[in-house]
Amino acid sequence: MRRYFAAQSELESLKAQLEAARQAAGEAIGVFYDHRQNAEHAADLQRSHRLREEIASLMQHAEA
Repeated sequence: MRRYFAAQSELESLKAQLEAARQAAGEAIGVFYDHRQNAEHAADLQRSHRLREEIASLMQHAEA
């Protein structure tokens, strides 16, 4: 469960950073959060997707 909470904390921090960058850039949500259209933040966007998948996987494992 430690990894679950660590991943969740990392994801929340990353989401806050990305949203602050989106608002500063004045970008539309659909454009900013599309890693194919936002090369500047593509790595962070992909990392957030991986963290979501990891969190879901850890929760499934805990439920089993």
